Amino acid sequence: MLWKRVVTECGEAQRLADEHDIDWELLPHESKLILAVSGPGNVVVDVTAAALATQREQWESERRFARIHRRLPSDLSGLVPADVGALRSGLLDEQDFRINTYAVQQHLPVRWLRALTGTAAYLAAAHMVPAPLALDVVTTAPLDEPTRDALRLPAPWSLITHDAVPLRAAQADDDELAALVEAGVCVGPEPVILGGLLASQADGRLDTTSGFLLISCLDAAGKRCQVLQPTAYGDHAGGRVLYGYAAQLAFARWTPPPVLPDLGTHPTSRSTLGRIATSEGGRAGGFHGVRLLDFTPPPEEPPEQRTAPAGSRGPLTLGTWRRAHWKPGVRIGIRDSAGRLVGPVYKDGAVEGITFSRERRFFLRARVRPDLPLAPTTPVYRIPNPGASGR
Repeated sequence: MLWKRVVTECGEAQRLADEHDIDWELLPHESKLILAVSGPGNVVVDVTAAALATQREQWESERRFARIHRRLPSDLSGLVPADVGALRSGLLDEQDFRINTYAVQQHLPVRWLRALTGTAAYLAAAHMVPAPLALDVVTTAPLDEPTRDALRLPAPWSLITHDAVPLRAAQADDDELAALVEAGVCVGPEPVILGGLLASQADGRLDTTSGFLLISCLDAAGKRCQVLQPTAYGDHAGGRVLYGYAAQLAFARWTPPPVLPDLGTHPTSRSTLGRIATSEGGRAGGFHGVRLLDFTPPPEEPPEQRTAPAGSRGPLTLGTWRRAHWKPGVRIGIRDSAGRLVGPVYKDGAVEGITFSRERRFFLRARVRPDLPLAPTTPVYRIPNPGASGR
């Protein structure tokens, strides 16, 4: 029922009732792709255009702001909160808002999807992951079941964005990811992930029927385009990325959107937008209501006493990479009003609820035994063609 939900939340359902006496909730199921409906007096209403029209003013403002602020970097690196407007407004173009006759049947699913995701993206609370954390957030290890059950999102819709991460990094196994990290992830013409769009239920629980990845790639003409691609939750590449986003939204700390300077009597004029774009609040994403991930590394735990596993041939000779992951039950020291620890966290005298509490914390990818070399990469050889010349 996602399409019906979007039309209701953007206010179009109420307009249909007020102006055309159409009860949106009584219309057929969304599987019939309700793009236009007929009301009294044979008035046909293009629902997709009407739903998008509710967000047009914000879309136009973000597009104008993006032109004043700056062009997006060609490699999509070093994105800042003020770039969220360019990313979001780039999901739609002028023709998406036009009334459609739906004469070409193959265009129906594309138009429905763009209307659904475009409208939802503007209903969403915007979040940004700082560039150094992008790869770790996208390649986070699978969540355990208790962590999945504990997910609560901060808004009905959440849009999360970050620097480009190659799609192949999300699909890589541990060895392939380690090789990418060592080589340095390079973004070229290949498809990349720039974030995602997540929905929650009325009680804040993650809505696993509604997930989208923000994908960017080059079209046939070499122009970069982006789309919100429907993605299923689950134990596969795309599903793991969505769960990783949900965990950040649920458990991480996010700074509130910064305050903007006084917008004056013409808040969308070029001069006002230019003043906002150069202000501290504007650069920090205040115009788009962006919340920035405030990541604080967990406290260092006492080193584990590691012993060689039974049946092993001896001590480790090679290092490895450990994926970024969420760990439950991390001890967090309780502090007094002056910010001082009230007691020990790990040593004798540590008492849960008195000197420390337990929380889920996000750990970045890390080298295990960085003093040891990594395993050599497996060489790949080209198989010669017996019929090739020169043999």
